[in-house]
Formats: sequence, structure tokens, C-alpha cells
Amino acid sequence: MRARRVGQVLSYSLRLPDEAQADALRLLDVSRAVVNQTLTELWSHLDAFAAARIGPAWKQVGQYTGSPDPHGDRQWRCESETAGRILRAQASRKRAFTLIQPILTDGFIHPKNERKPAGKRLRAIKDALSALKQVQRDEQSGQEGDETTFVALQNVVEQACNFYLEYERFPTNYEEMQPIPFLKVGLLTYAGDDGTDKGQAYRLRLDINGMDDQGAGMAHFRFRCPDTEGQWSWRAGETRIPLPQVAQAHLR
Repeated sequence: MRARRVGQVLSYSLRLPDEAQADALRLLDVSRAVVNQTLTELWSHLDAFAAARIGPAWKQVGQYTGSPDPHGDRQWRCESETAGRILRAQASRKRAFTLIQPILTDGFIHPKNERKPAGKRLRAIKDALSALKQVQRDEQSGQEGDETTFVALQNVVEQACNFYLEYERFPTNYEEMQPIPFLKVGLLTYAGDDGTDKGQAYRLRLDINGMDDQGAGMAHFRFRCPDTEGQWSWRAGETRIPLPQVAQAHLR
């Protein structure tokens, strides 16, 4: 009998009630367009997002551009925070590419034969990366540094190998193999806003113990969104979202 695994749930998904879905989807559609336009504008500045990362990402984005579709300062902060986090993540991958580029070899690829198509030699990749990591550890001995993880390096190597399998050569730079990572679905972080009571893009409060006589175990959420004509305003009234019992227990 397999032993039961004990783990900690790291997040809890909350679904907006049906009556708020249309407003939320319009918000996400507009925000997605702003984020993607920002990514397009700043893709050529990718290297800058690998360097100084002091402070929130929206401040870094703000050094280069403003909102392509202004509809509120705090809303733009949230959209630029989303774009900035994507750019920072891609800059880290580009830095990993510069580390693995010297070891890229067609030895990582097994050619097509009668039994199977061309593909990646995972053992050869892992052995080469293990040797590379050992060299890095030796060079950084006694020094503080932001060491790129083995998994991150392996992921980028495999992406380069996929490029090889398509074009029969390795990419000469990161941007050649990595297109601009446009959002395909709506995604917006509210980290750029002022939060529960002073938020200018959203307001969120939790009622765990029923202190406000509106029912315990609820999240009360308000957000700004465009209407069907594209006019932005606060959505009328709060949206009440039931919290999972396990989330309530952790919050208490």
C-alpha cells in the first residue's frame, strides 16, 4: 500500500460569481492588450531587466515607457508590474542562454533513423550541464553570486535544441529562439495598487469570523473595469466570494 503523501497547498483558486464575469473579462482583455503592447515596446531593452532589480517591476518599466492606453495611474502600475515581471523572467532566461551557448553541440541531438525521429539526447545534455555547474562552483568558490539553477539551464538548453530540430542549427542569440512572450489569456497582478482600503484599481477585504454580519468566510471584492462602451469606473457594489474551509482555517 502506497504511503499517503502529506503536502501543503500553496494557493487556493477563487472564482468570481457569474454576474461579475463579463466585467472581469473586459478588464482582462484590455489589460492583456496593454501588457502585450508594453512587451513589444520594451523587448529591445531586455538586457536592462537582467541588471538592477531593486524595487517593484512597474518602477523599472516606468523608466522606459508610459501606458499605451491610459485608463488610470494605478491600473497602469498593475499592468506594467505584470509586464515587468515577464521581462525580468525572460532576462533571467537570456542570462542562462549566455551560460549554455558555449556548450551547445550537435552531440545533444540524435539524428533521425529508421526507428525514431530526430530528438534530444537528454543524458548528454545532463552530463554537459553537470560539468558546467561544477566549473561555475569552482569559479564562484568563496564568492556571493546569483547562481542559475540546473533546472533553469536545462530548460534553456532544451529550448535551444528544439530550435535546432526545426532549423538544423543552434540559435546565435536568445531573441532568435524566443519570440516576444505575449499573453494569450488575461493575467493581471494587483501588486502595483495600494491595497485593501486605499486601492485605486481594486479593493479586497476578508470576513473570516462574520464580524460585519454579512456572513463568515467571505472575500469582498471591488474592481475598476471598462463598460461595453469602453468607459472605466468602479463596478457597482462588492462581489462576495466564498472562501474554502481550509483557507479560512489558515487565515484564522
